Order: sequence, then structure tokens, then C-alpha cells
Amino acid sequence: MTSSALAEAQLRYQRNRNRELRAGTWRGLVDAEAARTHVRDMNRIWRVSYQAIAEAVGLRKSTVFHLMDGTPGRGLKPPAKISARVSDAILGFVVDDLPDHARINAIGCIRRLRALAVDGWSVREIAARANVDEKHLLVVRAGEQATVHVSIARRVRDITDELHTLDPLDHLPKRSVGYTRSHAAAQGWLPAAAWADVIDEPDAKPWEMVRCSYPTCIHGSKDERLLCARHLKKLQERGTLEGLRVMRNRDALIEDTRFILSTDPPINPDTEEIDRDRLAERLGTTWEALEAALRRAQINVSTLRASA
Repeated sequence: MTSSALAEAQLRYQRNRNRELRAGTWRGLVDAEAARTHVRDMNRIWRVSYQAIAEAVGLRKSTVFHLMDGTPGRGLKPPAKISARVSDAILGFVVDDLPDHARINAIGCIRRLRALAVDGWSVREIAARANVDEKHLLVVRAGEQATVHVSIARRVRDITDELHTLDPLDHLPKRSVGYTRSHAAAQGWLPAAAWADVIDEPDAKPWEMVRCSYPTCIHGSKDERLLCARHLKKLQERGTLEGLRVMRNRDALIEDTRFILSTDPPINPDTEEIDRDRLAERLGTTWEALEAALRRAQINVSTLRASA
């Protein structure tokens, strides 16, 4: 940046600052790390370039590049603080802000198309409903494209939300549904449930974020039956989970208690304290039994919550 350009930028900044001070809206500088993390995640997950983010939110590309990498040519490191205006603009950015022709990571699109195949929806039907070229969707579903246009990703996302509420047998010939399901099974494709809320996350592992469906169990699911490793083994041994008693040793009980308190603690709205009976119910035990286990381990709930 030339000296004249720098002077102009400083003058522009001062004018904006004075204007906001008079209006009472001046917020000064804020920590840059949240905005930097957001840009980094957008680049890692969606493969959105720094320049594309800058254009989408109305910033100079040099502003975003400086936020992420500093300005090596001038010996400047990434800033510790940035203006609130820049932070707000970046943190408000979502993929849907990109123009239709922009390209993003195809992984979410691929997983959605494959999940629809697991349900029995043919690419021909998806393409017709989404108004997208069938051959193009076949290429995407096969994983032959690393990126897709934003417009395609939006249509596949929207049609997935729509079709997951429908039974394909009510809309397609039984033979077509059966063929698509068989093909998906042969390919080892996974249902949408395998990805929970991380279907667009490239590093996510299937079933990792899905909770076991057995009542009171808080562990991660292992397969399409939505069971954790322990309950899957019990199902294989017994043929049923009916009548299965929820049993844990003391260490496991305390570990599960710590998990609940650190992620979704049951709070009594009147006292704003831990609702002990609800906590015990979620653990599949009684408060008396839980309290005894904690007492033997010389732990009280408030201490456990603080450590969690």
C-alpha cells in the first residue's frame, strides 16, 4: 500500500469512527480470533477462498488475507484485534451468501445423494424434482467431482429435506426403489442418519455424532440400528433389548454423569440448580443410587459439575 493510499484509508477509518461515535454505535476493536476461525472453517469445510468470502460480505480481499496471514511484505503478523464492523461481516457469512456460480466442497452433496439412494430414490427422480441434469448428478454421486456449484448444492439439499419426509414406494415403481436400494447397499452407502448434523463436515466419521437409541444411553451410535457398541452386543447376544437392565460400574456411572453435566445439564427452573431426579432418570437409575456412588467416590454433584 502506498503512503497516499494508507493516508486515505486512515482518513476513511477516522470518518467512519467519528460518524459512529456521534450515532452512539461505535464498538471499537474486537478480538479477531472468532472471525479468523470462521474463515478457516469456511475454507476447510467448504473450500471457499478468502477472496470469495471477502466479495460475498463486501470487504476488500486484502482485509481478509491480512486477517488470516498478516502482510508478510510489510512484516505484519495477523492482527489480534479487528474492527467490529469487519468481525460482524465475516461472522455473519454463510455458504448461501455465495453466488450460484461459486464452487464449494461436494462432500455434503455426495452424501445426500447417496443417502437418498439408500432410501430408494433414483437419480432420475431427484434430477426431475430438483430441475438438475441427471447425468451431472450421477457424476457427483459417484464422487468424481471434488466441488459443485452452489446452485446444485442448494437444490440437492432442499430436495433431500423434502424427500426424506416421503416414502419412495408411494411415488416410484417398486422395482425402481428395490434396484436403487440394492445398488446403494452394494456400494456401502450410508443413510442420512449416519451423519446427524455433520453431513457437510469433510472430516466427520459416520455414526460418530449419533446418540444410541436405547433409552437413557448417552453413548455414540455404532451402526444403522442406532445402537452403541455395548447395546449392539447385547442385541446380538439376546436377540432383543426388552427387559435389559441399565447397569454400570461406578466409574462408568460417574463418567456418564460428568458427560451430561458438561453437555446438557438438567436444571430446575425454580432453583436454577441441578435437578437431581431428572439427572438420575436420564442415567437410568435413582438419585439415591447415584448419590451413593458419588459419595463412595467422595464426589458431590456441584464439584462434578464444576470439573465437567
